[in-house]
Amino acid sequence: MNTLRQKLILPALRGLKRPAAPITLAIGLSLLIHAVLLFGPNLIQLAPREVELPPLQAKLEPLPAIKKVAVPKKRVQAKPKPVAPPAPPALPEKIVEPVTEEDPTPPVEEAIAAPIEEAIAAPVEEAKPAHPLPRHAQLTFIAYKGESFAVGEARYRLDIDDEKHFTLQVGMNTTGIASLFKTFELNQKSSGNVSAQGLQPIEFIENKLISSGKQTLSASFDWQKQTLNFSSGNSIPLPERAQDILSFLFQFSQMALDESVLDVHVSNGRKLESYQLEVGSEEEIQTRLGKLRVLPLHKIHAPGEEGMDIWLGLEYRLLPVQIRQFDKNGDIIAQMMISDIRVSEE
Repeated sequence: MNTLRQKLILPALRGLKRPAAPITLAIGLSLLIHAVLLFGPNLIQLAPREVELPPLQAKLEPLPAIKKVAVPKKRVQAKPKPVAPPAPPALPEKIVEPVTEEDPTPPVEEAIAAPIEEAIAAPVEEAKPAHPLPRHAQLTFIAYKGESFAVGEARYRLDIDDEKHFTLQVGMNTTGIASLFKTFELNQKSSGNVSAQGLQPIEFIENKLISSGKQTLSASFDWQKQTLNFSSGNSIPLPERAQDILSFLFQFSQMALDESVLDVHVSNGRKLESYQLEVGSEEEIQTRLGKLRVLPLHKIHAPGEEGMDIWLGLEYRLLPVQIRQFDKNGDIIAQMMISDIRVSEE
């Protein structure tokens, strides 16, 4: 700081003491102001580069732990049998009086059977997801190359309207030193409907900007014809409950996670892949939000294939909070770690 004062600030001040032309005075003041702003301690922090997303007014909203929900069974209580009165004195013959048509009291067996039949015939309501998706959600991740070298950010945005239509958007870009060596921007959008089974995508679009230029691809889900159509012109049969690479990350809260292995079909806009994800046991991971309770999912793959692990936040409606990708040797090649979660029902 002393060197800065000697080289820039003091000469500028001495220049102000003697008469000078207006242009010289302006240059001196400009040098003084720029020197303080550029070299002064923590006076200005440049805003990080951001991908534009719709504004979100929300608050952090932790939720209870995941609970396995079972459809409640109706318990039927039989009417107690009437207590017989004290036996009368012995008679020569046992007299049994039949029930007449005017007697409204049904036999005991019928009184017990009636509520049982009603319970069996009553329709069972369809179980709803234990962790319904919020109306609005915004997730920010730090992107890493390998396990610890930060190279950029990814921002996911979910919106569900009153008509149960959803829109998912993600913007990714390189930041910091990485942006000086390699330009990378990725924008993806998934849109569709929200049904009892969760997200049902209709259209997926991806725009990618890399050093060699811009790339665009898309896929459309025709559920009536059960066909998945790609922008390349290819079409393939569409499996039930298939997802795109963006929507499937938000679909887990709508699935039954009490199974040991989940079978999912995912399209990246070029092709359709089948994943088998093994459901692990609850654990804790360290993030910028502190320690989070998570449920891990491990992609089952053959030796020599790439792998992937996903961690779902048990306190955040099973939204993804960490994603790792592995190369064919099992080494971490990329990772995304949550840094901010915002949800809103308004």
